[in-house]
Amino acid sequence: MIIKEEFADIETPTGPMRLHLFRPAAAGRYPGILLYSEIYQITGPIRRMAAFLAGQGYVVGAPEVYHEYEPLGTVLAYDVPGTDRGNDLKFTKETSAFDSDARAGLDYLAGHARCTERLGVMGICLGGHLAFRAALNPDVLGPLASTPLTSIPARSARATTASNAPATSKANC
Repeated sequence: MIIKEEFADIETPTGPMRLHLFRPAAAGRYPGILLYSEIYQITGPIRRMAAFLAGQGYVVGAPEVYHEYEPLGTVLAYDVPGTDRGNDLKFTKETSAFDSDARAGLDYLAGHARCTERLGVMGICLGGHLAFRAALNPDVLGPLASTPLTSIPARSARATTASNAPATSKANC
């Protein structure tokens, strides 16, 4: 299936967020998937996954998860400085900001002219945790697909531990 790639800079409570969009070029309306990346943002492998999903008949939105801290369009390198920066930001950013970004991304997809308003989520590495949280939104109907769930505490699906301290993971993704 031939696909189209574009982006939209959408408003969130913490500032503009770039949402990379991949969709079938053929006329029609398609279900939407909010695809979360690993800590490096929208890298080549994430773009290829988004393109693959769009080729299967989905409107895919891949948000830049660190839009409050990096200029729009930033991709962190797969090297030690990029890994360190991505890991620092995943702990710096408030959980509520990740959640409000999910709501903004889901709302944008649901309102997209080519989307049926049927929504699913998917995430890779850090994105697995973010997709898990996004799946708690009542309009997410599709199954959650995530790999791996590195940032979710083993004892709970909540974003905090039993002592209500932030959940952490040192995984480099």
